[in-house]
Amino acid sequence: MPYLVDKNSILNVIRNNPEYVRRIWIEKGFEGVSQDIIKELKRQGIPFKIILKDAFIRKFKDVRSHVVLEREEIIYTDQDVLLKEVRQKKICTLCAFDGIFDPQNLGNIIRSAACLGVDAIIIPKDRSCGITETVVKISKGGIEHVKIVKVVNLARYIDEMKDAGVFCYCLDEKGETPLFDIDLKGRTCLVFGSEEGLRRLTRDKCDAIARIPTNSIFSSLNVATCFAVSIYEVIRQKGLLKASDAY
Repeated sequence: MPYLVDKNSILNVIRNNPEYVRRIWIEKGFEGVSQDIIKELKRQGIPFKIILKDAFIRKFKDVRSHVVLEREEIIYTDQDVLLKEVRQKKICTLCAFDGIFDPQNLGNIIRSAACLGVDAIIIPKDRSCGITETVVKISKGGIEHVKIVKVVNLARYIDEMKDAGVFCYCLDEKGETPLFDIDLKGRTCLVFGSEEGLRRLTRDKCDAIARIPTNSIFSSLNVATCFAVSIYEVIRQKGLLKASDAY
């Protein structure tokens, strides 16, 4: 079971998915600094345990926190359910990964996806690290706000998305068309390669190959950074960015 120790991640689970909370422990003497968590737990009617320092240290040896939440395993969204939801929307933002093996990358991608309002992340069943405890931790609570879909065959699922009216664009630094010149409104799915790049079949299934204009001397972007830049352009074109949302 995934353990959460980050305060924001814990609050996100309690507020948005309280049914996923299995157990929560607070180290005795730190009730004050955990007051916002305790307040939310009481509001949701979720029980918690306050345990002595020695017992807390024995149970969570390497944890640099005074509160730990054990949550249920991540529940993946069914791929057919997602397609049904997509068909009912005029606008949606999806992203798919042709394999992603680094949990740090996936965690950062999920965090950015939650921040930028991505509807779902699609990952292959056999070419992805999956949602691990590290991914949950790095997402900083973003995992509670983004649907995750696992598919057996990504190339086939791209065909199914296109049948549902989704335009699929893959990102490749060698692509001829700048991403900013493509109409990304409506139903959109951006497809990214693994840390090793896109497979040919996946690339061929997409409607177009786009690139992010970068310095010609050094054009390679980390997949998580490429994702964040690309999705920001999608939501900009969809008009989902408002000055009133800025801080």
